[in-house]
Amino acid sequence: MRICSAKVVSISFLYSMDSTVNKNEIFTVGLTGGIGSGKSTVAKVFIALGVPVFNADKAAHSIYAENSKIRTSVIDKFGAEVAVYDSDGKAVDIDRQALGKLAFSEEGGIEFLNDLVHPAVGKAFQDWVKNLPSTVSYVIREAAILFESGSSKSCDAVVTVSAKEAQRISRVKRRDGHDIAVIEGKLKAQSTDVLRESLSDFILRNNDSDMLLPQIEKLHIVIQGKSINFSK
Repeated sequence: MRICSAKVVSISFLYSMDSTVNKNEIFTVGLTGGIGSGKSTVAKVFIALGVPVFNADKAAHSIYAENSKIRTSVIDKFGAEVAVYDSDGKAVDIDRQALGKLAFSEEGGIEFLNDLVHPAVGKAFQDWVKNLPSTVSYVIREAAILFESGSSKSCDAVVTVSAKEAQRISRVKRRDGHDIAVIEGKLKAQSTDVLRESLSDFILRNNDSDMLLPQIEKLHIVIQGKSINFSK
């Protein structure tokens, strides 16, 4: 099922959810989208609607600071310039901007990070779910590389936020101030919109001419109804 602009094309689900087995203790919806697509904005709307959102990217950032083994592996791979040091000269965190530039430009860099960090993020998600109240009907697992990391396989449904590449680049330049080379490197490291859409169950269009909020509200109703059916 695809949702475009403010119009719901259909409320039937692509994979006949009622006849399949729930993969998780709680119904889990993956949320992804290319850089600058507006994925984080969509996540904030879901939070406003009362849906708990797990941000995989932020979880990974916390892991760099909390897990010394992973932090050391990253520094060994990419060099001392990606480390953040305390006053005693001890590496206590990772400079994510410096890491991003190196990881996206170095062959195999992103794959290395995915293999290293993804298992820890998966565990963090499971721990997060265990602390949620039983009244929650479904949760959002937000990740920029949901498909690339394999996290989509553990989701009961996947939502992709799509926007034209030119608009995405313009948004990222305004937001982060990155130059075109860095932005294009990040674009190349992620799946294309065509591939993401082909692998997703729901699509939210977020071009400047699209009405995003009505799409999310209608999608929330559809997913909530399906997740409640799953719990029966």
